[in-house]
Amino acid sequence: MGEKGEETLKEEWIPVAKALDDPKELPFLMDQILDIEATDELRHALVRVQINAQLRMKEDLNFYNQQLFAARSIEILLYESLKLKSKRRKKKS
Repeated sequence: MGEKGEETLKEEWIPVAKALDDPKELPFLMDQILDIEATDELRHALVRVQINAQLRMKEDLNFYNQQLFAARSIEILLYESLKLKSKRRKKKS
């Protein structure tokens, strides 16, 4: 899941990697993704993908926006929350 992490990709994570590589495939990989064990290692990989997508958003807005959505969706499905949450700014009165 990412250029540097390919050599450590576990076989059971392949559906997640496919969904992140082609986010439009996420709906078709859901059953396989829901069968994956939710480990800290996988969560950290999903967070890295989210950070990478945000940093590279200007390179290809559409792809990285879709990848960010896919990574966040997978994290919520497996862990029921996001580790990186967007903080809303309070409006000044």
